[in-house]
Amino acid sequence: MDPLTHAATGLIISQLLPLPSRFWGAMAGVAFAVLPDVDYFLVVWDRLAFIRHHRGFTHSLAAIPLLALLGAGIGSAIGGRGWFKPLFFLGLAALAGHLVLDWATSYGTQILSPFYRQKFALDWLFIIDPYLTGLLLLGAIAALASPDWGRKLGAGFLGAAMAYFCLCGLFHHQALKVARQVYQGAGLRDRVAALPQPLSCRRWQLLAAGPEGVRQTFVQLPYGAFLGYMPPVNSGTALPPPGQDCRVPPAAYLPPQELRVQLWPGANPASQEYDPETRRILDIFLDFARFPLLYRHHPQGAGEVLEWLDLRFSVPGRAIPFVLQLRLDAKGRLEKWTLGRCG
Repeated sequence: MDPLTHAATGLIISQLLPLPSRFWGAMAGVAFAVLPDVDYFLVVWDRLAFIRHHRGFTHSLAAIPLLALLGAGIGSAIGGRGWFKPLFFLGLAALAGHLVLDWATSYGTQILSPFYRQKFALDWLFIIDPYLTGLLLLGAIAALASPDWGRKLGAGFLGAAMAYFCLCGLFHHQALKVARQVYQGAGLRDRVAALPQPLSCRRWQLLAAGPEGVRQTFVQLPYGAFLGYMPPVNSGTALPPPGQDCRVPPAAYLPPQELRVQLWPGANPASQEYDPETRRILDIFLDFARFPLLYRHHPQGAGEVLEWLDLRFSVPGRAIPFVLQLRLDAKGRLEKWTLGRCG
């Protein structure tokens, strides 16, 4: 999630726990809530290091007590012994809230680091969710306004945010069922995902990976879907392959009975053998991507250019944000690489 959402969460939690000072407790709550994202600054060092290590150890279960102890120790050294215990419990709560919110997105979080590097994702929330953020901000403002009614109102908004969080989880469960029904005829049930889309917990991207490429469609669930009410699901009308600009074609969010399935075909490189540096970069990208696709391969001079996409972050009509471009010479050695939006 974005830093504003994390900060609002830490601020509310700080006002609901007994602390020696409401103001300094609020500052500590915000600091704890955004602390795991210190690894975001890896992007300044190296883009590859960022996609490999962001949401790594600082976002793990093992890091929560360690960071809470660190913050409590610093706070007690500045404010006195009376701050250690309150800050420690505040740190545990705010850091756990950060982990849960990030785990709920599709980016992937190494919650078992450093013992296990696999990334886990619930796929319940889009990376920026204004409804969740709005509820938490209103709760934070109310909690700060008064130590009496403000705290109660803040707790109410926090409860509403948690209810919205669970609602998104229920909609995701139904979206995943739709995805499995749509793609089961193609034998792709094992590599299927329903990923959240912006501005609505009823809108989902349904992806399935297969040997011929990646299938994609966008669905809008009915309001009653979270209660189990679902219309019949069709297998989806096939659409022609997208253009060659690595931009997601404009598409409507259709009901389950009117879906249109887009196939992103994979390209075949002239050679599967890469030099060690190219292999290293490609392996890092493939470890990061959940739905990688060698989308485009074309000659350039005596060499070739390869473009890999991660369709996980697709939004209709938008450029795909994570595109790896490798430029190789005639002998397959790396000349240049870029990682970012297509173009």
